[in-house]
Amino acid sequence: MMLMQARHRLRAASSGKPFMHTADTSAPPRLPIGTANQVVFDVVAWGPARADVDLSVACMFEHEMPGTTMSGGLLGLDQALGGQLSRLRTTGAFRAQEMETLLITLPPAAVAARAVLVIGLGQPEQLNADTLRRATRVAMREAIRHGALSMAFAPSVLDAGHTDNAALNMPAVMLDGMLSALQAETDLAALGLAPPPSLRHCTFDVGAPRIASAGAAFAAAFP
Repeated sequence: MMLMQARHRLRAASSGKPFMHTADTSAPPRLPIGTANQVVFDVVAWGPARADVDLSVACMFEHEMPGTTMSGGLLGLDQALGGQLSRLRTTGAFRAQEMETLLITLPPAAVAARAVLVIGLGQPEQLNADTLRRATRVAMREAIRHGALSMAFAPSVLDAGHTDNAALNMPAVMLDGMLSALQAETDLAALGLAPPPSLRHCTFDVGAPRIASAGAAFAAAFP
């Protein structure tokens, strides 16, 4: 079972939106990856604040890379939360240490998801494949325990200025973490020790300019 250093719950003043969302005629590009244990995997060109899912997962370092500031989808999420995410990190209420989690159960209307989970990645200078793999395992397990039917995952690595990621082989590593955690939860249910996972859809968030290359990389890495 996974170990987490801490869990925090942040409740916004009002969610301001119903559980179900109406169809969006300007839906972002979506590319398929594969299916495993009744869960459909794909990539979508959106950020964690715009992910229309039951649980949107983003990652966060203890600080950004030297000379950079928060950007991209993570910045969009922080802005949608009224700057509370960065503020909590600054005050130390959420330090974003490795596998530390922040669960937002009542996100404001600016966030499309019904709930948001932020997973700490620790020091950006020390990021490695194992840390990223463990983060995806945490994301999958927490989505299942949350009872989510759909989830989205954003590694948010580029958003912190960590751009030298070729050696991490991120698509293969993230899929390995997600699929192994999903299999473990499925096996647990088969033993009669937990209910079957209700999750049916898992999306990886990517930037629009990278959707084609990311989709191809994920599809190639899918077992």
